[in-house]
Amino acid sequence: MKNEKSTKYPAYLTYQLFTSEAFRHLAPSARDVLILTLYEVRFSQSKKRGKYTPVVLNRNELIIPYAEIKSRLRYSDKTIWSAFRQIMAHGFLKVVKHGGGAKHDYQVYGLSEEWRKWKPGEVVEAIRKNGKSGWQKK
Repeated sequence: MKNEKSTKYPAYLTYQLFTSEAFRHLAPSARDVLILTLYEVRFSQSKKRGKYTPVVLNRNELIIPYAEIKSRLRYSDKTIWSAFRQIMAHGFLKVVKHGGGAKHDYQVYGLSEEWRKWKPGEVVEAIRKNGKSGWQKK
């Protein structure tokens, strides 16, 4: 997780995202987790012709461990899991790499723009029910 003072432009929370129907239909815990995840987005710091045009550097490399969310927001694993489930169903994030059971093997998320097309009752992307795959399945 980043230090709070580490970047000049720390978040990807735009006006369109904040006022969207998909964001408004999120549960409060899902909003908190989404905002905390969006703080992991890194932007370029370069200027061209005196203008700053932000470019997302880690669009498909967002890593935020549950332990970090638990320490900052004081949510349980179940609340965090259901928050991510709702965030993905509304089209804000997608899973790039599923995390395993090993230490330091985290789930990697990517930004998704599907929230722009989301309508109530739709599911853009769903998390697997047991969260495991392959040889880890019971």
